[in-house]
Amino acid sequence: MSKSNYDPHKIYEIGFIGSGNMAQAIGLAFIKKGICKAENLIVSSPSENNKKVWRDIGAAVTTDNNAVFCNTKIVFLATKPQYFPKVVSELFTTTFGSLNILISIMVGIPLNILQKAFNVQPSVLFKVMPNTPSLIGEGFSVISHLDASLEEIAITLPKVKLLMSAVGDVEVIPESLMNAAGAISGSGPAYAFLIIEALADGGVKQGIPRDIAVRLAASAMAGGSRMVLETGKHTGQLKDMVTSAGGSTIAALHALEKGGVRSAMIDAVEAATNRSKEMGEKK
Repeated sequence: MSKSNYDPHKIYEIGFIGSGNMAQAIGLAFIKKGICKAENLIVSSPSENNKKVWRDIGAAVTTDNNAVFCNTKIVFLATKPQYFPKVVSELFTTTFGSLNILISIMVGIPLNILQKAFNVQPSVLFKVMPNTPSLIGEGFSVISHLDASLEEIAITLPKVKLLMSAVGDVEVIPESLMNAAGAISGSGPAYAFLIIEALADGGVKQGIPRDIAVRLAASAMAGGSRMVLETGKHTGQLKDMVTSAGGSTIAALHALEKGGVRSAMIDAVEAATNRSKEMGEKK
């Protein structure tokens, strides 16, 4: 069994409780962007496979969550939400002397539950919802926080925004909108993958080789997304730019509307939002 390589006498800059894909994407981006050196980063995880990635880059690894909470300035809660009660129950104390910022990327668990569990000041605690494109630096993270004085939040909020900008764009929103935002941004890549797969299937049906069909579909989605973000034009206006009178695109759009694609996407966002709420209410 691998031994912990963390220094109990050292104060680390950034720590992660949980070492999965999202934690890795964020942590590796911090190192790549020069936000934190590997030797100033610590990770706690029960998985030896996940710890190997961190150990190989020179970060400290451990199985002891207390080693992270008690010896780190900025801590990310990156476990699966169902493990949250176990993480809290294993802590020696709820007073963390070196902790300046506590960021949860766990789905569903409200800030007031987190504050009660960890007994930290409102200006210290943040909830962040990143998404999987963060793995390639094209993510979008929404941030929410508890009520705090402007002076207090003016110190910590810019730091959190800077941290998350390492993996993509950021936006600060009220916590009341976090579940809905996660249903769009967090779950959205899965919707996009499904649409790309369906478009590619359509291409294959028409005789296009699978690999080419996938590239055509993915490029169309990526290019369309960039046009929305970079031109600032309304999506309806951009749609009309592609849709000529009596052409193939309007015929396709008619078929999509008949199939209920718009209604299905709205229902999907609602279903994901409601599920996130349910997950939070169970904690």
